[in-house]
Amino acid sequence: MKTYRQIIIVLLLYGLWGCSAIQPKPVEMPAVEGGLPDGQGWWSARFRVARPEGEAPRWHIGTLLAGEVIAPVFDTHYRDIMIWRVHRRAGNDDHGHVFSFIFYGTPDGAQRVYKDIADNPVLARLRQEQKISWVGFDDLHTITRPDIEDTSDSNWSVPVQKTWPALIMGASRMWLDLVGELAAAHTDEPDLERRYEIVQQELNGIWAGQGQHAMLHHLSAIFAYEPLLIKY
Repeated sequence: MKTYRQIIIVLLLYGLWGCSAIQPKPVEMPAVEGGLPDGQGWWSARFRVARPEGEAPRWHIGTLLAGEVIAPVFDTHYRDIMIWRVHRRAGNDDHGHVFSFIFYGTPDGAQRVYKDIADNPVLARLRQEQKISWVGFDDLHTITRPDIEDTSDSNWSVPVQKTWPALIMGASRMWLDLVGELAAAHTDEPDLERRYEIVQQELNGIWAGQGQHAMLHHLSAIFAYEPLLIKY
């Protein structure tokens, strides 16, 4: 009986040691000493998606981040977020594959948003599995982009720079809601990454099959069906 108890104790200790050993390094929050500045500005949370050399971008990881990290944070802290959008890029350069959540609000609000992102267990798991190699937040001490147009393309006319955030927020809201709708239809898939691979495939199909009418056609109607130049 004593030997049996000793074995159980050893197994329990091994299990506890194993759990502590695999914990990822916490996401580093911006250090805050003293008060935060007044006013509003643009903030971003950026997630670098690991991309093994020679492989295609794993777009579904950004979609997973949207559904499991950004959507819950947005639902909790929507009062702290005046305007927002998601941004995705996967260039063959030093920046690599990055998914970004960009929002306009106060430094206090940004701090709350950042904390919930940093504490998200799904993000911790993705980092532990080395599918997210880096998470970055802005310095909360300085509002470097205080104007609505500050994250728009500077090559655009000033009126477009000032009004474009409203367009891209609506598109981002639709996309995030689509992610939620599609993910909810696949809760029977226990593997979270596989679930979002399916969601990404379905998003691709929606964009290919319905994007022209549901999105581009109706944008064209708003602008009186005038011709436009398209460059990919």
